[in-house]
Amino acid sequence: MRRKSALFYPILSSLLFICLYYNVQSTIRGHHETRGVKDNSLLKSRPAVQRQALPHQKYHTAVKQCPSYMEYASIPHFRDVDEATPLSLPFQRPPENCRTFKSPMIESFVVEFIKKLKDRDLAKLFENTFPNTLDTTILWHVSASENQKLEYHKQKSLSYRNEFPETFIVTGDIHAEWLRDSAWQVSVYQPFIKHDSRLKELLHGAINTQAQLLIENPFCNAFNPPPYCDVQRAESTVDKVRPYPDWRRVFECKYEIDSLASFLTLSRQFYENADWDDRLSFINIDWLLAVKRVIEVVELESSSTFAEEGAPNGFPYTFQRDTNVASETLPLAGTGNPVNSGTGLVRSAFRPSDDSTIFQFFIPGNAYIAVELKAVFKIMQDYVKSGKAQDPYIPEIEALMESAADLSERIRQGIMEHGIVNHPNFGEVFAYEVDGYGSSLLMDDANIPSLLSLPELGFVSINDPIYQNTRRMITSKEGNPYYIRGEYLQGIGGPHIGIHNVWPLGLIVAIRTSDNDQEILDNLSAILHSTGGLGLIHESIQAFRPGGKLFTRPWFAWANSEFAKTILYLAETRPHLIFQEQYLGEKFELQSFLSALEPSQHL
Repeated sequence: MRRKSALFYPILSSLLFICLYYNVQSTIRGHHETRGVKDNSLLKSRPAVQRQALPHQKYHTAVKQCPSYMEYASIPHFRDVDEATPLSLPFQRPPENCRTFKSPMIESFVVEFIKKLKDRDLAKLFENTFPNTLDTTILWHVSASENQKLEYHKQKSLSYRNEFPETFIVTGDIHAEWLRDSAWQVSVYQPFIKHDSRLKELLHGAINTQAQLLIENPFCNAFNPPPYCDVQRAESTVDKVRPYPDWRRVFECKYEIDSLASFLTLSRQFYENADWDDRLSFINIDWLLAVKRVIEVVELESSSTFAEEGAPNGFPYTFQRDTNVASETLPLAGTGNPVNSGTGLVRSAFRPSDDSTIFQFFIPGNAYIAVELKAVFKIMQDYVKSGKAQDPYIPEIEALMESAADLSERIRQGIMEHGIVNHPNFGEVFAYEVDGYGSSLLMDDANIPSLLSLPELGFVSINDPIYQNTRRMITSKEGNPYYIRGEYLQGIGGPHIGIHNVWPLGLIVAIRTSDNDQEILDNLSAILHSTGGLGLIHESIQAFRPGGKLFTRPWFAWANSEFAKTILYLAETRPHLIFQEQYLGEKFELQSFLSALEPSQHL
């Protein structure tokens, strides 16, 4: 046997020490070098510290080859200019040359707005999350002028589409567009469209793309990129679905009532935020056809399982998947559990979590579509009165308006008659799902629409007594089986991931539906402390492990947008919770703030 050198053990010890040192430096909760900066934090956390970035953690403004953001978001990145903060959150925006859409107004706003925030980790989290959808998920966008030149739509009957912008938005780590996710992802930018013409055209394109998708496959929830663009397509989950989808365009075809409502939300928010002269600019033949499809599906899914004489009615939609996960398919040969007649409610085969419903009258989804149908009636009414509607189409538009108004009122009445149950501990509450036969499911899921989000949807006020009873029920372990009371995190989760995980979406909605400052601060602190040191909002977080280190999906753009929207909401409604004292003298109004920035923008 060869003898070891006399230097072997000293060298080995040195190597082990170096490895240990760099391992500790690279851990999310590693030891940090203190700069002695004062903790101006609402978090009740330790003093501010400066993390020393390893070579692979250094942020670069430009790179030769853009990394997968899924991988990029899993590693903390730091700039030399980053200040010390209590949580030492990283800077997670992708290199500038890798960002998928750029808005000068958004960039100026971020710089000026975060100066007002008193908590520097909150400022960093906002800086990462607010532009995340624009930075990472706009995989394809073509302006109207570009479309006119490229003429993607060769078919003569569809050539009018070459006059309009189009936008394809993914939810994050899957190259597919969920109607619901994408509509809510860009919601945070809607108030900015008066001040940025390119951003306005981007959202106009998003409406056009969703309209095209709904016309062709109105029962489906997620879609592949257009065949005429160069975005890499994900492999579709081809299931046994009727009516048969066009799998060239469809990624997944789960019928979710909230997907239909989200298209209407996307349209309504554009209508509410655009300049007066532009408010109706998104209405074209595709949009009207898409609204017609939405109403047709709502009417079809309003039918009961059995006809009056007892025989089963026809089923407008069936879904079967080869799986061993019950929530990924529907029972009874893909039809779902029976629902009763005469309720006024609308079936939904799946929830916003993409899990199947147990009782198909999904109350949050019904509330959501009721609100948006009422809004679409007002939009079309304005469209007709404006004189922009072409005379041959006015009778059909008026018929759609009447259907939308009637359905909205009928669904609302159905919820009030069949969607409220008497809980022995909490009194009258909204059920999560009912079947019209007397069965109900009492729970909530963090995904929007949820029972927690009913005021956000515009269905009830925050102070509504039945909502308040419901809120107490679903935010307690005693009332909601998916309220997770973890050792390190407490909040609403859901069956999609499992009973160990809290979804930050639930904490975010809890902030926006609360009038209690302490509850708001507690939830905000919980979110800030549970990013796993990565400075982004994740899909779900293991509540029984510290620091948010175990989570699902490092890149979940919908949640990032919802968090940023919440900070903007607090800035206008409760600035004392998040702003530095010197900025509290004058009321913050987002539109005024943006108007002050606008002279420096040359759009």
